Amino acid sequence: MSRKPALDGGKRDEIAKAALELFLKSGYDGTSVRSIMNQAGGEVGLFYYYFKNKDDVFDAVLDLFFAHYDTDFAALVAHGRRNPCRLMQDFFEYMERETAKFRAQYADKLHRTVRWAIREHTLTIIEPYLRQVVDIQSAYYGVPPALSPEVAALYLTHGVGSAILHEDSATYLQDRMQIKKGVSLLMGMPADDQELRIPYPASAEDIPGWMALARAVKDSFPGLDEAKYKGQLAEYIRRGEAWVYRDGKTIAAALLFSKERQEIDFLAVSPKYRRHGLAARLVETAAAQFPVGTLLSVTTYREGDPLGTAARALYKRLGFADGELTEAFGYPCQKRTMTVPDGTPIPPKSVAQKNDEKGA
Repeated sequence: MSRKPALDGGKRDEIAKAALELFLKSGYDGTSVRSIMNQAGGEVGLFYYYFKNKDDVFDAVLDLFFAHYDTDFAALVAHGRRNPCRLMQDFFEYMERETAKFRAQYADKLHRTVRWAIREHTLTIIEPYLRQVVDIQSAYYGVPPALSPEVAALYLTHGVGSAILHEDSATYLQDRMQIKKGVSLLMGMPADDQELRIPYPASAEDIPGWMALARAVKDSFPGLDEAKYKGQLAEYIRRGEAWVYRDGKTIAAALLFSKERQEIDFLAVSPKYRRHGLAARLVETAAAQFPVGTLLSVTTYREGDPLGTAARALYKRLGFADGELTEAFGYPCQKRTMTVPDGTPIPPKSVAQKNDEKGA
């Protein structure tokens, strides 16, 4: 982990800050109360005014060191209630990024005793949050985990969490796909279509596959100029306003949205993948990029136009209301709007609908 806690104000915080620097450099055993007070600029007696012993200050240092991470994990889970299909991925990606930052900053000078303490403290912090992740995703997909939720969270913590925190990050990266399969099985989900449950931000490498999808559905988008569209796509990707579902190198579904205009600009699903719920989860993911209460809009075909039957049904199911009549590229269209909810816009499905999709 890379951040230092805010330790400003008061002699107690000065002592804790000095202790943190020494613990990181010399380890627990190599740090004495006297060395802490020499660093802080005070007498040893003053230390015992604020702390019982070295264990006490070490615990205080860890709590302060992890305060920001605790806040971040809580925010991740809160946001994940709006975008459950991304929650597990977002949680572990955050851990990967912060662990990489921490190693870059401390790898050469961090004493092993403190490194071990930080690792154990991290696992202690994340377990209750992963318990919430299990509950959120289980409810979202309507599938209970293969183990009890408590044990599933324990396995995620000491399996995936420990793998990320382990010193040998190369092995974790090499085994990441196998680890993701294990997570799917743990969550009671089939491992063979795990990538079709998680949307990802598009990258430049996705452009050829994206354009192949755009060509395949071109008849549904009057006025689509392929050359112009390709140039615009690169800009959407650069701004983080493009999301995809990948099946290997195939782009199964794609969505563009504008943060500035608060609008969905493009949504397409390959015919082969239209019974997987990808379109709804892409809209959910786009909506989660906006503050709750934002008025999100989309322009689709007008009522009665056979080209827009499926799109209108999707947006209606997600809570988009009919708006003004308009035109796009000279074609009659209609704007629809949705107030971004504090949760997912995807309504719960009946057992019959879930079984129907599993069999599709």
